[in-house]
Amino acid sequence: MKKPAFHKSVLNSVNGILQMLRSERNFQLEILALLINIFLIVYLKLSPEHAAIIFLVCFAVLSAEMLNTAIEKICDFVHPDFSERIGLIKDISAGAVLLLAFVSVIIGLLIYPQYIFV
Repeated sequence: MKKPAFHKSVLNSVNGILQMLRSERNFQLEILALLINIFLIVYLKLSPEHAAIIFLVCFAVLSAEMLNTAIEKICDFVHPDFSERIGLIKDISAGAVLLLAFVSVIIGLLIYPQYIFV
């Protein structure tokens, strides 16, 4: 099978992101959190290092959410009926996103007070 042209691969990736935006509530909320963080980065004039850390954790959560959704969709495709084993796989995948979201909040709590309570 011939690999698609680079621009086609990029378009397919963008299509995946747009599909997530249209259909996944958690992804939409995480995009909202990213937008709030962008506002705070600009408004509070975060250092480049702190801004980079905030961007890194925001995009890590978004990426983990996309992987979680992909795992869930594969599980539903492979085994459309209820299965405790498939449910456990989905729970573990969702747990990974939750852990990353939790640590991103902790990172925010470590960084933002330095700029708010000056």
